[in-house]
Amino acid sequence: MAGVDTTVSQGVGDTTANTAELTKMIRSAGEALDQALHTPNVDYFGTHLEGLRNDILELFRRLLVRNPFSSHRKDAVSKMWFRAIYPTIEQYRAKIRQVEIAGQAGRSTDNAKSSDVIAVEARKQISQWRARLHTFLHASTGTLLRLVAELAEAHALMPSTAPGVLDRQTLDTHAYGLELVDSLKSELHVGLTPVQRATLAIVSKLLTHLGDLARYRTLYAKKPNDMDASHVWQLAKGFYRNAIRVAPHRGQAHNQLAVIFGYERNSLEGVFAYYRALTSQYRFIPAEANLRTILDNALRAVDKPGARSVDATSGYVYCEQRMYDKFTMLRYLFAYHQPQAKETVKQLAPLLPEAETALVAEIRRACTAFVRGVTSGAIEERQTIMAHAIQLFELQQLACFNPGDKETRMHDTAIARVSAMSVALTAHTMCQSVQSSVTESMRRARELKSEADLLSRSSRRVVAPLITTLLWIVSACVRVERDSDSLEHSVTQLKSQIMCAVRDHGLQSTIAQLKQCMEDAHGRVNRRTPLVQAITWDQARASMPVVAARLWGAHRVKRTEDELLAGWQLPDGTVWGRVEPSVPRSAAPGGNDVHRVRWWQLHCLLSLANEALPHMMDLVEKRGVQAVASDEETDVENGVETICFQGRPGALVPGQSVAVPEQSVVVPEQVVAVPESPPPKQSAEMSETQRPEQATPLVDTERDEV
Repeated sequence: MAGVDTTVSQGVGDTTANTAELTKMIRSAGEALDQALHTPNVDYFGTHLEGLRNDILELFRRLLVRNPFSSHRKDAVSKMWFRAIYPTIEQYRAKIRQVEIAGQAGRSTDNAKSSDVIAVEARKQISQWRARLHTFLHASTGTLLRLVAELAEAHALMPSTAPGVLDRQTLDTHAYGLELVDSLKSELHVGLTPVQRATLAIVSKLLTHLGDLARYRTLYAKKPNDMDASHVWQLAKGFYRNAIRVAPHRGQAHNQLAVIFGYERNSLEGVFAYYRALTSQYRFIPAEANLRTILDNALRAVDKPGARSVDATSGYVYCEQRMYDKFTMLRYLFAYHQPQAKETVKQLAPLLPEAETALVAEIRRACTAFVRGVTSGAIEERQTIMAHAIQLFELQQLACFNPGDKETRMHDTAIARVSAMSVALTAHTMCQSVQSSVTESMRRARELKSEADLLSRSSRRVVAPLITTLLWIVSACVRVERDSDSLEHSVTQLKSQIMCAVRDHGLQSTIAQLKQCMEDAHGRVNRRTPLVQAITWDQARASMPVVAARLWGAHRVKRTEDELLAGWQLPDGTVWGRVEPSVPRSAAPGGNDVHRVRWWQLHCLLSLANEALPHMMDLVEKRGVQAVASDEETDVENGVETICFQGRPGALVPGQSVAVPEQSVVVPEQVVAVPESPPPKQSAEMSETQRPEQATPLVDTERDEV
């Protein structure tokens, strides 16, 4: 072992090593660490093993800075994390659990005096081990932040900061370097080199792990009763959000951020973040199970007797009250009908006609209540965009619209049709709100300065979600067009049902009416400025980047929807916020006025959707829509449909919500937070004392991070 250690030490001191040599030295250092760990009676927290881990960190640092492109392809950040940082955290956590268990066993003795002594000694040891863990987390945070700063300086990722200005020795003393990462570019930025994109991907992963370190610090520094307070998690959320801002199209950071929302019992933002992890360009599949976990807990809290009578200011009940009645139940139902990544878990049985009728009635009430809340201002803009985007994410999952998805027998056509109806009804009501505002304002057209002034304050609140819906519909039409070409001009049964749901609920005619209304208004309010030339359907289906350039490449105004939805991969593969550098960008109408920019974008997408939907209807008619048939078995007892999920039965009858079994509570710690390419399994169960008091786990979690 001494020979290996000498070789590693000499390699760490060699600053001229190339990529291949650094890779060999990392492998040798890992072998030396493994050999030391198998030594009898080894002290895991001793200086010898600590020195080996520090050597590995230093070698990885040099490799990442020297060759970020190759390091990103080989996922060097995850290897560094699981080799030199995460195992140590797990050892500290295991030691703390061991002392806690010993203290609990001591308190159960008959001798009261001896029990008190043991309890005091256990608390003292726990405090000491927590302090040591806190010190390790602090040191690891500084190491990763200095690596982020070095990468940013070496590859010109901070346009506002000149090289050499940053003092990397003090990064961990001022808000953990959040001032540094706020100035980093985004991976979606136009004009980046391949090396810069790889570097930003690495930085995003480092920021995600910095968020993990901050999360562990909070878990082992605060009392369990404080875990649902939002201010407790600000540091961890800051790192996760910066990781998302740097690389919004990578799903891992979205999943980690949703874990925090689970601690806070924030079902709206938690569900939104999990869906973002599932619909990003680089999807994070473990978020599917995590999504069901948070909805299990949310539905139980909302349906708890007396929960709604309490004036809650936070938590799952508060999210339900801010949205509309049955919000949580509908999210739960749509989430549990989505196909699993692994087809080993039994799905819900398909909806019977009477159950579908009752569900449609609930959807109609929910859509009306949602639009009323938006237009009245009861639901804030950020919440509006998230809540409506969740509907689109659900439909994208249920309709098998994610790029690379294939329809299977696990897709329930009926529930997908109901989800499409929910989107169509909401968009239909929003179109009517905008049209009513424009028609009313036309009476005083001479007093208005621009087209955006035609929109009242209430109608402006629905424009952003309406733009999002229209873009999704256009993208879905492009996807169906491409699929039909590969299937000899046929449209599959599932997608036929989706398009028919859009047609049958009046959205197509409403889009045409609103488009004509906006064009008439432009002719009266702004005669000097001609209408921007619309993008035709033929142009869009041939090249969606042309649409992306019109939406995101021709203006610089900051909008809430761009912040929340950047990186979302639409059905045709377009990534929200990404503009191809080869596509020309025209001048942006509206300048820096966010309402004028939205007006022109709305008109552009209305024109596109008005052309695309009739074409899709023609494809559907050629294909022919048959009655929905399923190979799956439906359990029916005494006229009531029984649905089974994960082996747990529940009843879905007209007018009632899905019942969640009492014994299936899952605590937030059971939410899986894992990297994109997991290494071998390692145990990471959370201390019992750190769990929320009202939650009892069904089964032991393998780990927080796999």
